[in-house]
This record gives sequence, C-alpha cells and structure tokens, in this order.
Amino acid sequence: MAVCIRSEARHDESTGRRGLCSWCRRLADDIQLIQAVEAGSGPCAGGSQFACRPCRAAHRLVPLAGRP
Repeated sequence: MAVCIRSEARHDESTGRRGLCSWCRRLADDIQLIQAVEAGSGPCAGGSQFACRPCRAAHRLVPLAGRP
C-alpha cells in the first residue's frame, strides 16, 4: 500500500524550514528540499521531497539549492 504524505514548508529557507521529512517521516525544524516533483495526476501528484539533517547525512542527500 502506497502512503502519500505531503510536507509543506512553513518558514523562510534562510531561517530553516519546519516540516515532515520524506525519509524518516518525522517533523523537523531543519528540512531542506531534495526533489521537486511537478508532473503526474492524482492525490499524490506533484509535491516535493524534503529531508532533515540526519537523513541528509545518512543517505548522502544533496539539497536542491546546493546543486550546480
């Protein structure tokens, strides 16, 4: 069964974002955008994937803003 969880950032990126980490499914004050999904249809279409600091380190995730 697929689980659709959409997280929305609440704060400005320069001060940190609070939201749900797409990897550990916990609320965090330091999530960063990892992937923006813009195509598709249905209730889980679109949305974005965010990761907290521990998950970024554990899974070697690079925030979208830090990519060339």
